[in-house]
Amino acid sequence: MRIEQTFDSALLSLSDGKVEGHRYLIGVSGGIDSMCMAELFLRSALHPQFAVAHVNFSLRGDESDGDMLSVEQWGRRNGIHVYTKTFDTKTYAAEHSLSTQMAARELRYGFFSEIMERDGFDYLSIAHNLDDSIETIFLNIARGTGLRGLAGIPVRNGRIIRPLMEVSRAEIREYVAATDISYRDDHTNFESHYARNRIRNIIFPEFRKINPSFLNTVRRDSEYFREADEIIGEVCRGVRERVCSVSEDGVLNISTVALLQEGHCGYWLYRILKEYGFTGGQVSDMERCLSSGQSGRVFRSGTHEAVFGRERLRVYPLKQEEETEVLIDRPGVYSYKNMRIRIDFFPRPAAFNPVFDGTVLYFAADSLRMPLTCRGWKPADRFRPFGMQRGSKKLSDLFTDLKMDRVQKLAQPVIVDASGQIVCLPGLRIDDRFKIKAPTTVVGGASILSK
Repeated sequence: MRIEQTFDSALLSLSDGKVEGHRYLIGVSGGIDSMCMAELFLRSALHPQFAVAHVNFSLRGDESDGDMLSVEQWGRRNGIHVYTKTFDTKTYAAEHSLSTQMAARELRYGFFSEIMERDGFDYLSIAHNLDDSIETIFLNIARGTGLRGLAGIPVRNGRIIRPLMEVSRAEIREYVAATDISYRDDHTNFESHYARNRIRNIIFPEFRKINPSFLNTVRRDSEYFREADEIIGEVCRGVRERVCSVSEDGVLNISTVALLQEGHCGYWLYRILKEYGFTGGQVSDMERCLSSGQSGRVFRSGTHEAVFGRERLRVYPLKQEEETEVLIDRPGVYSYKNMRIRIDFFPRPAAFNPVFDGTVLYFAADSLRMPLTCRGWKPADRFRPFGMQRGSKKLSDLFTDLKMDRVQKLAQPVIVDASGQIVCLPGLRIDDRFKIKAPTTVVGGASILSK
C-alpha cells in the first residue's frame, strides 16, 4: 500500500539513511493516528527496533484509563514493550500556572525524554500528519507569525521525527479501515471548543469545497516558505553581525544608526528580537521609536527588557529586582547583586596621586563615618560630583547626563556612610565632599572587580 511505502521511505530518510542499529520510542495515545503509526512500525519492511510510550493525563476519567488499557493490550498481543505513566494534569497545570494543553505537553515530552535518556533510544517518533501541519499553519496565521510559522510542523526536530507528515488524515482513515486496525476515539476531537478543532471541523471543510486538494497545495507552499525562511535567515545573520554585539554580561547591543542604514530595519529588528520574546506589535512600536529618534523608551517581554538609548538599543535579561544592601565595616571584597566590589583603607603615602584610573576611586576615609553601606540609588538621592564646588545634583540628573538607561541605573551601586551621605558611585565618581585634601591621612579605595 502507498502509505506503507511512504512511511518506510520517510523513516529511512529521517534516520539519516539507516534504520538498522537505531532504537525508536513511539508516542501512542490510542487514537487513530498513533495506532496507525504503531502498526506501520510493526509491519515495516525495514524491521525497526521500537517500543511504545503512553501517557494517561487523567482528563477524561474512565475514557483515559480505557485508552491506556487498549495500548497496553496492543503491546502484549504484539510482543512490544509499552511504557505508561499517569499524571494529574489539572493539578500540575494549576501549580505551574499553565493551560491544560501546555501542561499536558510538558508532562508528555518530559516523560518521553526521561525514557529515551535512561534506556538509550535514538529517536522519538510522533504521529503528526499532513492535516496537523496545515492546521498549525492556520493557527499561526491567526495568532501572528513570520515565515517560519508558515512552514508548518517540522518533519524532524533534533531527535523527534514525524514519519507520517506526508500522509493526510483521510489516507490514515482509509488504511486503518482496510487493515482493520483498532483504535480509540477521543470525543473532544469532534467538539469545536479548541481553536485547532474549529479549524479542523469548521474551516477545512469549506476550503475543500473551494479546492479538494488544498492540503497538498498548502503543503507545497509551506516548503517554499521554509526555504525562503532559511535564505532570509542567512541574510539576517549578516545584518546581525554588522549591527549587534553582545557584552560579557549577556546584554545585546543594537546600533540603531547602523540598523537604519541597512534598510528594512523593522523587519530585521523583528527577526533579531523575536528570539528574546518580543511581539510583532512591540517591534512596530520600536520601529516608530527608530524613525523618530526617541530615547528612553522601555519594552518588556517575558524574559528581556529593551531600552532605547540615543544611538543604540540595549536588550537586557530580566532579573528579579529586589532591595539589596550590603554593610561594609572593614576592608575586603563584598558581593553586591551580580558584582564584586573591593574596599580598601590605607595610610596616605607621601607622594600619593589620587587620580581615577578607570578602576579605583579614591576618597578621604578619615572624613566619613563608619560603617559604610552599599545599596541601589533612590529617587531622592543627591550628590556633589567631583569638581562641583557647592550645591548638589540629583543622581537621576547625573545618570541622564551620562546617558545611562534604566537598567544601568538600577545596576549602579551607591556607597553611603553612616550619616547617609553618598561617598562614591563605584566605577563612576566620588562625592566632592570626600575628595582627598591636604589634611587627609587615611585613603579609601573602591573598585568593581567583576560584573
